[in-house]
Amino acid sequence: MLDRLIRSLGYVPASSNALVPRTAALSANGDLHRRHADGFDRSIADSDALCSWHADGEGFHYAVGRDDWASLAVAGFCLTDNDECRAWLNEAIRVRFWLTHDVFASWHAANQPVLHGFGVRREKHGPEQRALLVATAEHEVAPLVKANEMADLFALAWKRNYLASPFQRLGNSTPFNRLAVHHTLRFAAQTNEHALERVLEWLALWLEARGMTVDRREQLVYMPGYQALYFRSDAEQWP
Repeated sequence: MLDRLIRSLGYVPASSNALVPRTAALSANGDLHRRHADGFDRSIADSDALCSWHADGEGFHYAVGRDDWASLAVAGFCLTDNDECRAWLNEAIRVRFWLTHDVFASWHAANQPVLHGFGVRREKHGPEQRALLVATAEHEVAPLVKANEMADLFALAWKRNYLASPFQRLGNSTPFNRLAVHHTLRFAAQTNEHALERVLEWLALWLEARGMTVDRREQLVYMPGYQALYFRSDAEQWP
């Protein structure tokens, strides 16, 4: 029980009687981020730009992308080889469901050849900058920005929209509740949501301009070799 609690908090025991710790062996085999794959039923799942999910009566199943298809949010955070962007990606996933460091390490290691900094590698396959001379609409301009610029636009738009409060318990007094629904705060939230929607569209256009296939309905981008991350949120998930 204590071992399960420690693991759920993100810590791995420092020593083991085994020659290779079990978590390390799983990571090396690429199994740690996929061990809940069999329980995920995509036919009944809802999805957004980050992940898909569904209930099973006892908990929730999650999937970040599908094999050979990365979610648009994952693609956006991995356009450049930027450690802070990867940290923001991990944080975005943790907001949805809790993962330990070793699961993240397994997933990132499996996808490093495919994902990390892929946008920079695709740079030369995009339209030439001189096309800007005749581009006027945003859908014409979006494919022309550099990889690091698109990464910047996406990461900031995502962070603004999903900014988390530093307070675990929000106020519930009558004055607080009255101010919390004030039109200025409501409009700010709506603006951030709309901005992220636009930037996701720009990201899709940017990827397509470089020969990549984007599934707009499921918000996925085709990346051969990508391994999806699976997770089940129930109390028995840790051995």
